[in-house]
Amino acid sequence: MSKKVLLLILFSLMMIGSPLLAQVEDSTEYEDDEEFFERKHDRWWKNWDERDWFDWEFKGTPFIEGNYGLGEVKNKNMFYDFKKVGLAEVKLGYSTREDFFDEKTIEFSDKYFFISRLGSDILETDPKLNELRTEMWRFGFSKRSGYGYKLGSLYVMPYHASGIVWSRLHMKDFPPSVWPAIYPPLQGQIYADADREFLDRLHDSFRFGTTVESGINFDVASSVGINVGYEANVVFPRHLFWKHLGSMIIEGAGMGLLDQFIDEISDSSPLSVPLVNFILKGAYSYAFHSLKKEKMNWPFNTEAPLTYETIKFGMTFTF
Repeated sequence: MSKKVLLLILFSLMMIGSPLLAQVEDSTEYEDDEEFFERKHDRWWKNWDERDWFDWEFKGTPFIEGNYGLGEVKNKNMFYDFKKVGLAEVKLGYSTREDFFDEKTIEFSDKYFFISRLGSDILETDPKLNELRTEMWRFGFSKRSGYGYKLGSLYVMPYHASGIVWSRLHMKDFPPSVWPAIYPPLQGQIYADADREFLDRLHDSFRFGTTVESGINFDVASSVGINVGYEANVVFPRHLFWKHLGSMIIEGAGMGLLDQFIDEISDSSPLSVPLVNFILKGAYSYAFHSLKKEKMNWPFNTEAPLTYETIKFGMTFTF
């Protein structure tokens, strides 16, 4: 389900962007060397500031966003499955926008606080025999950014977001002694003990994690927006500071190289930047998230975390 949804989002955006790009020829900007390097310098520092997690100056236009979604909960090493969860979420933040190219595209950046509830009971369906019901409350801070197309009063804004989150998981089917006995007779106790040990560390405890998201926001007159997104969330069963820092540096270095590559594209073909930025950063983040499913602080030898992958729909009100 998750991969099909991601491909559907990418395909939809490409269908939207193709006619936009066909309407206007790509423009190569002819500048003298001094102007060219001055603009490159300013953009490099702007990208660095966006990646600086210690810079949380709230400025811009305030917004409120509500989301509803459907998600999957997984752990690579568990033999029992988790029941799918529903999501209810509220975001409070600030948004900034500025023209990027010839009043046809914009560059935007949002910073926000969010609080979410992900629970099996939101879906109101009965679990299967081997499915475990869960409930999670979480909160955190996130940044999203990207480039968008201006079509009169309609803005089409594909985005990429990343954030930090604290989660509290509650297992409704707990302790494991009451779970259905579906394991093979000889190995069942070993599997059950391993699952119980993992979940016991998460049950009713606050845990640190990370989240990434890609999606599209359709904004009308800079006031009301409808959005669809795909989020991947990692919940660490324990926080290994130095390994997490090393993994974060490696992931950030790759994202920094992508920023530089996208900047080069923007110089020769600015109208393609919204699509290129969305596809490259979304694919990179999902690939890195896939590696974290087996090693939570990839590439370091660490255990498999609890992961959430959620398709989200929402509305944004900008004031």
